[in-house]
Amino acid sequence: MRGRIDRGGRLWAVALGAGLAGFAGSVQAAPRFFASRQSPVVRLQIAAKPVHAALIDFALQAELSLGGDLEACNGQSPALAGRLSVTVALDRLLAGSGCGYGQPDPHTVIIRRLAAPPRPAKSAPAVAPLGLGEVVITAQRYPNLPGRTPYAISVVSGGALEREAVTSLYDLTGQVAGMTVTNLGPGRDKVLLRGLSDGAFTGQAQSMVALYLDDVPITYNAPDPDLRLADVERVEIMRGPQGTLYGGGTLGGVIRIATRKADLDRYQASILAGVGWTKGGDRSDELEAMANLPIVHGRLALRAVIYRDQQGGYISNRALGLKHANGSERAGVRASLRAALAPGWTATLGLTNQSINNNDTQYGLRRLGPKVRDTVVREPHENDFDHLSLTLAGEGDWGRTTGSVSRLSHHFGSRYDATSVSTLYGLAGAPAAFDEDKGTDLTVAEVTYATPGEHRLHGLVGAFASTGSIRLSASLHALPAGSPAAYAERRRDTIRETALYGEATFDATPRLSATAGLRWFDFRFDTDSTITQSAGQRRTIQSADAAGFSSKILISYDARPGLLFYAQTAEGYRPGGFNTAGRIGQIFDAAGTPPSRYKADELWNYELGVKLRAFDDRLQGRAAVFYATWESVQSDQYLVDGAAYTANIGNGDNRGVEAEAAFRVSERLDLRAAALLNDPEVTKLNLAFSTRKYASLPGVARASASLGFDYHRDLANGPTLRLQGQASYVGGSYLTFDADTSHEMGEYLGLRGVASLTTPGWTLAATLDNPLNSRANSFSFGNPFLITRDQIITPPRPRTLTVRLTARF
Repeated sequence: MRGRIDRGGRLWAVALGAGLAGFAGSVQAAPRFFASRQSPVVRLQIAAKPVHAALIDFALQAELSLGGDLEACNGQSPALAGRLSVTVALDRLLAGSGCGYGQPDPHTVIIRRLAAPPRPAKSAPAVAPLGLGEVVITAQRYPNLPGRTPYAISVVSGGALEREAVTSLYDLTGQVAGMTVTNLGPGRDKVLLRGLSDGAFTGQAQSMVALYLDDVPITYNAPDPDLRLADVERVEIMRGPQGTLYGGGTLGGVIRIATRKADLDRYQASILAGVGWTKGGDRSDELEAMANLPIVHGRLALRAVIYRDQQGGYISNRALGLKHANGSERAGVRASLRAALAPGWTATLGLTNQSINNNDTQYGLRRLGPKVRDTVVREPHENDFDHLSLTLAGEGDWGRTTGSVSRLSHHFGSRYDATSVSTLYGLAGAPAAFDEDKGTDLTVAEVTYATPGEHRLHGLVGAFASTGSIRLSASLHALPAGSPAAYAERRRDTIRETALYGEATFDATPRLSATAGLRWFDFRFDTDSTITQSAGQRRTIQSADAAGFSSKILISYDARPGLLFYAQTAEGYRPGGFNTAGRIGQIFDAAGTPPSRYKADELWNYELGVKLRAFDDRLQGRAAVFYATWESVQSDQYLVDGAAYTANIGNGDNRGVEAEAAFRVSERLDLRAAALLNDPEVTKLNLAFSTRKYASLPGVARASASLGFDYHRDLANGPTLRLQGQASYVGGSYLTFDADTSHEMGEYLGLRGVASLTTPGWTLAATLDNPLNSRANSFSFGNPFLITRDQIITPPRPRTLTVRLTARF
């Protein structure tokens, strides 16, 4: 393994001092009703288009939530360009449309049909509406509101992430229906959606869920890089196969992290500091700083965020005499340089760098207790992520186009205690370690064009190309370090993919629409592997090519304003590959042995959904009934000696229902709920793979649900008091396809509470996680060599109190 990387800490110290020097300003509290009080100024670039479409563009560019009767607004809006106040912009967009607007909170605009001509300017101000707004999404390659989009999409705004102290995708699992994140540790987790799981392990198979940072992919077959959700505008979660728009590796869906864009006009800065105390563990701390610097006002700006956080350990190792062994550190920086090239055109250069260092894994052994183990080798992990992208975007009366090129370098390495299998490798039971280092280097280019949405026939077309390599270096050796390897593999996979895709939507009537999508892809992969042991070498050189189509059909019907029905069928796919790991003499393609080549798998999803807005947008909800059929399910597995391989375990399916809802009880209290009930199972067995017919897909629960509340009120002396709570239930599941009860996990309740005081200039917040100090088993995996030899249990982090102070300048 590479040595411990501490450049993140040095980078943080240098950039914090330089980036915040000279930054000053003031934050003005946004008014509660724009029509009657001064409003903030934003830079807009909106082409002339129907009013409802222009309002969505406005909300996206002004970073506001939008709700109400958009479809009731008539006519065309004029083009808007330059810096305008929110009130002036809305007045111009809505002039002559028959609509007005109000604001229930500083970040939400609610559109209302005018029942009568507007009151004179000197009349008493109208009462602000209580409706819930929606955050604009771009997951479908064009802006829209999730409640009006005929897809199973959830979105969490940047404001919600900040208020609820959410810093990673793992923290989102209690808020989003059907989202599962394995609890292996920072930078090691696997993300699953809607009960679709190919297993709990991460190996050669392409990921089930594609992760995107803005408009570019950031994973292939790696675990979640666990990027800190700092200075993020929103997180979009799109469920079900997305093969048409996003290609392979999206059988479960797509998660997009949309970062905040550089502001071309305003100086901004913020700094966050926090400290946490874990029961029976070490202290945690975090620092985060953001700065926005207009270099040429209105033309060029730089925005950067830098952070460093440390999580205190709470797992003890009895054999090594270690307490709190699993501490971790994450450090990173993200910067974007944004330029306005011409009216309607922008270019953005983005850079992301992050490193994670875990001192040890975070599992215990059931025979010793959930927070204790007795392995004789420490099991550290490191994860280094570097990403560079350039995006060009333009919009006009002719439509919208986006082009991007990116370079990804993602390297991660782990050490595992392999003493339990050392005799199989000729080490006579001596303490042994297995070191695995993996790196993905990928260059991706993509361009899309979307036609204007006001025509009855509209859509988009795109082209995609990627090339790169995946390198693996693995060795098993006795300790101390430097001992000759008893087993080693050096592997390199070269991947190249090209694709053309498109979607077309025809509005048959003002209420009824049909969408068809198709993607053609060509995927080539080459594998070169060398296994080395004292008995000799085994080299494998293989190549393959896969080409085909992925399709989608969607019908949507607006029964009435605020009530949308849709029906969809969509396809997802993943290419196959080759198995090379295993000791000299390993047999392939025989009963009970790994295949030398695993096939592509394919998933079809059939879905009926409904979206509802009622009580003047105070209630928003969605529900979907789905059925997925999955052929030749790929799954990463381990042999008895710990060698990894991928197999097609057979066919599977999943059927279920999911629902999400939010309700504004009053101007002070919001409620939300989410639930998933599903029945994932293996329906047809691959006889060469050990599983049980009708066993559930591993790692996902048949039932999960969450409830949350948000109470907020302005205190007499100025600050806003906010109290938030969340309860989430995760049902039982199994680690493996054979549903072995020794690997049972789940069946636990997660609790979280946040209390905060906020002014325009600062926020003081306290977060309490796991207040009942639950020791439930969230994940039955931590070491591939112990799967059949011991019972692993991974508890949630013990009761933790965190206090954070954020200052804005």
